[in-house]
Amino acid sequence: MKVNTLKPFFTNDFERLLFYQTNRFASDLSKSTNNVGFIGGGVVFDSSMQRFVLHGTTIASFFVEGGKTSIVVSDGKVSEGPLLQPASLEFNKLIEVDNTTVMAISGSAGFAILYARMLNNWIETMERIREEKLDTRSKVNMLSRILRENLSLALSGMLVIPILTTYDNKHGPRIFMLTLDGSVVPKKTYAISGSGKVNEGGLLSDWNVNMSKEDGIELAKKLVKNASKLDSATGGRIFIKIVSGNGIESVDGGWTND
Repeated sequence: MKVNTLKPFFTNDFERLLFYQTNRFASDLSKSTNNVGFIGGGVVFDSSMQRFVLHGTTIASFFVEGGKTSIVVSDGKVSEGPLLQPASLEFNKLIEVDNTTVMAISGSAGFAILYARMLNNWIETMERIREEKLDTRSKVNMLSRILRENLSLALSGMLVIPILTTYDNKHGPRIFMLTLDGSVVPKKTYAISGSGKVNEGGLLSDWNVNMSKEDGIELAKKLVKNASKLDSATGGRIFIKIVSGNGIESVDGGWTND
């Protein structure tokens, strides 16, 4: 798509350009596919009679230190095919959108990365235009719009279900869970998603909001390790990020088989 550089470049021009590639892909997809779709975590067979989806991931975000800090965690396994063969065991599903925001991804890994880049580009462009930092609500609303605009891709099998963890000076750390249609669910305690959600009880049994950051890191490791025992599509390296007033800190979580 070409942008006319002979006239001023407005926000609407950028947003039209931002969504151009995914809109074009969705249009081409509807013409070229028939009952089959592929996702980063597996394969989708779709028909009028049944829908069979295989994918896997464990992502979670929860508050510690009395709600002053958030810990975000994911496994590193990306699988493909109906037998869930690992394509990678070291795929980082925790994406730093900016220096105060982490997007944890589940579902189609490729499209999740694309959406995170779209959000990052939009944030950087809007902050240059407005000459001020965007607030948390603006970032969440834009990610919601990206998911909503690409709902046709999600329904074709390329679904993305993210958890967005942010920090601002007014509210401190905040956790938002988004659905594939762009609905936003603010979380006051924790959020967990992916097929590893089967271990949600393991998080609830050991977590409390007043636990220390160090205990929270150990709980994050334990959460993914236990999820890997219950979910064959969870495994590999454990990625951990800490979101607080000090910015974003990355922690080596080791491996699920350590």
